[in-house]
Amino acid sequence: MYDLVSDKEYNKLIKRLEFFDTARNNLLTFSFTAVLAILGVSLTVDMNSISAWLCLIPFCLIIPFAARIAYYRLASAHIGSFLMKFAEEDMQFEAGTRVVTEDGCKLYPQIAWLINHEMVLLSVATSCIFYLRYATSIENWTYLNFIGLVVPVLLSTFVYLISHSTNSYKKLMVGFEEKWDSYSENE
Repeated sequence: MYDLVSDKEYNKLIKRLEFFDTARNNLLTFSFTAVLAILGVSLTVDMNSISAWLCLIPFCLIIPFAARIAYYRLASAHIGSFLMKFAEEDMQFEAGTRVVTEDGCKLYPQIAWLINHEMVLLSVATSCIFYLRYATSIENWTYLNFIGLVVPVLLSTFVYLISHSTNSYKKLMVGFEEKWDSYSENE
């Protein structure tokens, strides 16, 4: 069984965690800036029912960035759980957060949900702008127009599923810790 993590490995993993946090924040900042700029332009340009589909272009950013952000949460939990198992003496803050939790605020569950679903909010905003531009540009509705209304719902649902898959950091940590326990028992 491994009891110690070398300083070299510990520092490498901490740097990865720092990178994941920085990259996640940079992706969010860029996403909000780019998507809101595109949506702002979409509101000022005259559109017809065909050009209104351009309002969905932000999903080309939202979906891969949501996946990347979810991956960084998953990878952070993976590394954090490893360090909790094999470098616990250097993870006192992380160990202490199980007792001293951040949920002292009445709205903590809502805040936590919002923080973990920012890309969902961008997808909802994108869908709303699409609906506004698309629905107001159609004079004679056909069944194809109604089918077109489903596309943003499907895209937003996909973004929600990606974001929600890593929503509970605690569950991710517990799941990985169980696997690290199993790993250490077999070594």
